[in-house]
Amino acid sequence: MRPILKLAIAAAMLACFVAAQSVLNVRAQDAPPKKLDPAAWGESRAGQPIPEYVSGDECLFCHRNTTGVTWQINAHGLTIRHRNDAPELVALAKSHTTLAAVESGIEYFLGSRRHIRFLRKNGYGKFDIASAHAVVDAEKKAERWMGVENLSWNREKFADRCAGCHTTGVDSKDKTFGAFGLECYTCHGIVDLEHTKDTTFVLLAKKRKDEARVVTSLCAQCHLRGGKSRLSGLPYPNNFVPGDNLFKDFEVDFAAADDPQLNAGDRHVWRNVRDVVVEGKESVTCLNCHQIHADPSRASATRRHRIVLKGPICFDCHYEDQPMKNLKPYTATSGLCEY
Repeated sequence: MRPILKLAIAAAMLACFVAAQSVLNVRAQDAPPKKLDPAAWGESRAGQPIPEYVSGDECLFCHRNTTGVTWQINAHGLTIRHRNDAPELVALAKSHTTLAAVESGIEYFLGSRRHIRFLRKNGYGKFDIASAHAVVDAEKKAERWMGVENLSWNREKFADRCAGCHTTGVDSKDKTFGAFGLECYTCHGIVDLEHTKDTTFVLLAKKRKDEARVVTSLCAQCHLRGGKSRLSGLPYPNNFVPGDNLFKDFEVDFAAADDPQLNAGDRHVWRNVRDVVVEGKESVTCLNCHQIHADPSRASATRRHRIVLKGPICFDCHYEDQPMKNLKPYTATSGLCEY
């Protein structure tokens, strides 16, 4: 065969290969990304006994001058407060005629920012919750009251709805909790005592690089409102241990991430969780923007949020064509939390 003919044939074959490869590349680009199974990794301890964990008081023995200082004003730490630690909320209860009559029986307050509920103990690890509900301003003055007429106490509602995200060590079978409020275990899980020599033994330690799906699971246990435990049927996880896979037991419908009726705050959470556990994205988790232990009264607490690069997830709350300081107006609503 003549050399020129051989070159022509080789060129033609190369052209065919390039064309075929281009078609395959276009098809690959056009094809939607493969969805991951959120439940396909890790372990779950749903239905098992609550593991032994280090209490917050034990942690504060060493961390009292760092975490201990800011935790007293942190929204996570204030999710439930005893009346002795919340004089402004005692004053709130006294400000309404109906509640003032029973104010001395209110032992705890649920909520810290805009929505306040009223609690009393009804046994070990159990609360009654009052029908009354106050929407408050920054000074904890009532803007609006709900459920104060025909005031009543419900013995089951807190255990059925609230305990999973407002207490620590919840036993879904008996519907009891080990400690009111959120202790260190809620985010850091079971802490190896050897962490005093090597902090990488602690989940979320600065020297430790945890996978996005691990971080997202532990934040989603409370902030992804709208799911339910497959095992218990309750609207909160069944004995989720940080470091495990939340979605082996916690069932959610990620279509909510694109629901235009969902308020922007919750939709923001749904989209980020979906991006990580369904789309497999590793770049952004809650902790990229939110500093949990920072003093919320200082500008540095929101620094990560303010300097984050613009991306689709930002535009749930911010305008795409305006300065990032401008926020879209929205009202957080939740049928589960009754506001």
